[in-house]
Amino acid sequence: MDRRIEKTRQLIMDTFMELMKEKGFEKLTIRDIAERANINRGTVYLHYIDKYDLLDKCIDNYVNELLVHCQGEGPIRLHTNALLDVFSYLGKHLSLYQLLLKNDSSGLFHSKFYSVMAQQVEVAIGLMPRELAQSKEVTTEFLVNGFLGVMEWWLSHSMPYTPQEITNQLLAFLNPYIRNLAD
Repeated sequence: MDRRIEKTRQLIMDTFMELMKEKGFEKLTIRDIAERANINRGTVYLHYIDKYDLLDKCIDNYVNELLVHCQGEGPIRLHTNALLDVFSYLGKHLSLYQLLLKNDSSGLFHSKFYSVMAQQVEVAIGLMPRELAQSKEVTTEFLVNGFLGVMEWWLSHSMPYTPQEITNQLLAFLNPYIRNLAD
């Protein structure tokens, strides 16, 4: 992609996030974004349909950033360090992810995480002894929704536990599943 296009999109996203923090999503307009970014409204519309599309793209972008950070060089794997990586990264970028979660009326933040986590949990369940994973679907739903619920609670309550503490608590619940995986 052309660098100018990337820079313009990043400027629009950064400005959007600043304004959303200041005014809230419902009160901000495309005009506000254009004025603050010192660009034409038409330029914003060239890249995004409306502010809802922009919010969805921001959520998608920042969820992908988190996943890329936690993925490292290889494929994303469900292992003990993966949870700590997720919570550590979220903790370092707490205000950003709180803002996205708070303004996620479309559910994209949740659904993007759900999709990636569900894939990893299904792999883990496939490696488990049969007696521990009686129903792949039920086990996946339970584990993924439990993790996402805890993650969203942790963000919305401004990290009441350190990344290590919350990871340790989750690992206690997940031990039967994780012990069947290679780190």
